[in-house]
Parts: sequence; C-alpha cells; structure tokens
Amino acid sequence: MPVFGGSKVGDSCFIDPDALIGYPHKDELDKDRDDIEGCTIGANSTIRPGAIYSRAKIGKNTRTGHNFLIRENTVIGDGCLIGTNVVIDNDCIVGDNCSFQTGAYIPTGSKIGDRVFLGPNASLTNDKTPLRTEYKLETITVEDDVTVGSNATIMPGITVGEGAFIAGGAVVTKDVPAWHIAKGCPAVFEELPESLKKPNRLG
Repeated sequence: MPVFGGSKVGDSCFIDPDALIGYPHKDELDKDRDDIEGCTIGANSTIRPGAIYSRAKIGKNTRTGHNFLIRENTVIGDGCLIGTNVVIDNDCIVGDNCSFQTGAYIPTGSKIGDRVFLGPNASLTNDKTPLRTEYKLETITVEDDVTVGSNATIMPGITVGEGAFIAGGAVVTKDVPAWHIAKGCPAVFEELPESLKKPNRLG
C-alpha cells in the first residue's frame, strides 16, 4: 500500500493495498516522499481504497467505504464510519461515533460533534457566492446527536443545535435550535416529539 512519510498506523488495522495513507497536501508536493509528515490512523481501523492526506488524524475503530477522501489537518474521533464517496475537506473537527453515509460532503473548517449522522448525499456548504465575489468562508457547526437526512443542504455559517433533525431534502438557511426538526425549502422548524429527544445510537 502507498504509505507516505511519517504516517503512523495503529495496531490491528486493515489497510487496503489501494489506499493512499498520508498523501501529500499542496505544501508538501515538492518534498521527498520520506519528508512528508504523514497521517495518523488509530488502532483497529478498517481503511478501504481512498485517500487520507498528510497531517490528518483518524481515531481508533474507524471504518471507511470506498473512494473516500479526508484532507489535511482534519481530526476525526473514535468509532466513526466514513462511507463510500464521502469527502471531508481540510481543517475539520469530527467527534466520536459519527456515521457519514454515501456521498456526504463536509467542507473546510466544519465542526461536528459526537454521534452525528449524515445521510446519503447530505451536503454542508461554506461559500454563498462561489467564483463570483470575494467571500470569506463561513464554517458550519453541527452539535452532538444531530441527524441529517439524505440530500439535505446546510448553508454557510449555520449552527445545527444539539439533537436536531434535518429532514431529507431540506435546505437549511438559519440556525436550527436544539431538539427541533428542520424541513422544507427553505426549512422551517418544529419542536421534536418527546419520543425523539434522546441521543443517537451510533458506534
């Protein structure tokens, strides 16, 4: 398997031969292979074909699907599932026991808590006017125990409060209060029923 630089792989990991481990980021492309800082992968992890960039840190008991991408300086906690075709850009922080399903996208600088579920093709965004105007990227915060349905979109700068649900296909343009559901386009909020006011069962 291609392992770059000073990458560290914990005990009892399965690393697919086609996985790229510690792949150089743009500031390391002109360095010798051995001089690349590399990434860190925690023990008992299963890494299928995909790429983890140099300076990323992945917690123990991580599982990935195929064709995933985790960029530099991103830190992922323990017990997470990074599904097929999931992209996590640089400088993100992800908590423990999260589950990101096929095709989910997490942009630069996102902060995600523990036990967060992102459904297939859920998309977080950080740029309101891409390629049209100068625009300071606005990061997204997703607090603990949030569930995001498939094909939902969360717009730049949003905070999704603890325990909130984002319905499938919703477009979230305002902060979501804790323990509320956001549904529709643009999303409107309702308080969750008592039966759903509990942590996600992930991990």
